[in-house]
Amino acid sequence: MKYLSLAIAVLLSCHVSVASAASLYSEARSDAMGGTGVAASNREGAAFINPALLAIHAPKYSSGAVMIPALGAEVGSLDDLIDKFDALQDSYDGLEAAIDAGDVTGISNYRDLLISDLEALDGENAYAKVGLGFSVVLPTKRMPMSIFYKTYIDVASVAVIEQSDIDSLTNLDPNNPPEVTDLDSQGAVVAGAISDLGLALSFPLSIVNMPIAVGISPKLQRIDTYNYVVSANNYDVDDFDDNKYRNDESVFNLDIGVAMQPIEGLTLGLSGRNLVSQKLDTVETLGRQFTYRIEALYTLGVAYDWDKFSLTSDVDLNGHKRFDELGETQYWRLGGEMRATDWFALRLGYRHDMKDTTSNLYSLGTGFTIGRFFSLDLTGLVGSGDAIGGVIQTSYHF
Repeated sequence: MKYLSLAIAVLLSCHVSVASAASLYSEARSDAMGGTGVAASNREGAAFINPALLAIHAPKYSSGAVMIPALGAEVGSLDDLIDKFDALQDSYDGLEAAIDAGDVTGISNYRDLLISDLEALDGENAYAKVGLGFSVVLPTKRMPMSIFYKTYIDVASVAVIEQSDIDSLTNLDPNNPPEVTDLDSQGAVVAGAISDLGLALSFPLSIVNMPIAVGISPKLQRIDTYNYVVSANNYDVDDFDDNKYRNDESVFNLDIGVAMQPIEGLTLGLSGRNLVSQKLDTVETLGRQFTYRIEALYTLGVAYDWDKFSLTSDVDLNGHKRFDELGETQYWRLGGEMRATDWFALRLGYRHDMKDTTSNLYSLGTGFTIGRFFSLDLTGLVGSGDAIGGVIQTSYHF
């Protein structure tokens, strides 16, 4: 999938990022409020996280809506990792040139630099996430529905440093150096992408006049994996688009959701996404292979709306792992929205990984309504571990 290759290449070579809130989708309003949405998503983003909300919102609208597109991503510690690989390659090239020239002083200096560079990379890793989404909310009331597409990409870059390289360099005699060979240490970039095309259906119900809805989203799902592993001295982002590093599979999957409003202004939501668990092994590269997983994720949410202000929180009820070889995540999210005028909204949010695997994020966003038909939403994110990102989204009402 060229989109996957291009996204990785851009992220790793240009150091540019825009961001999702680790929720398997990008939607600017939700991301601005910490990635919440199970109880608070608007109708444009409901198909991504809780299809039951389509029926909750339906009585307020007689028109449809189109979200084209939501584009976002997130990166953490990426610049630092690439700088360290660049420094290692410079030291390796310098050592090779010094050995070829018989420069004893240069050999000694570059040997020490290369040892330091290897030690600096030991245990280092970085991540990036990219999201793209579209949705069309149809103007139906008896059974509200939305057609949606979304792609979500996880990228993990890891330095695997072998002690044998450090030992060999430590024992290298500048007066009698060996022939230079590739390092045993490696640089790896492992990526997985989930692409969904589905139909979200929502069924409005009531219990003793309490609005309640259930939703279901059958979807076609494509899984792509990407496994690029090379010797640390040969790490080059230009090689990412080679098909030999990629594997893919198409499957069927399902999301469900429930939402209710026990009192006016209060919404409770529960969603289950990717109920059919899947896993796909990457291609094997230099003896290394990874397993990318799609596991069911259950999230509980609550939201309360005042006239000009909303407050919401989501919590994942189970841990969530993408790659077998990397840590599990489980998020608590908190967000709020202030609707200052009919055309302007300000949003704040916070996301915390209860497993301490990824960075905590703070988010700030705005929403603009321009005329009767057009909306623009912008979100920025910043967090620990040099995490940074943003989301941009446009939507139209008809």
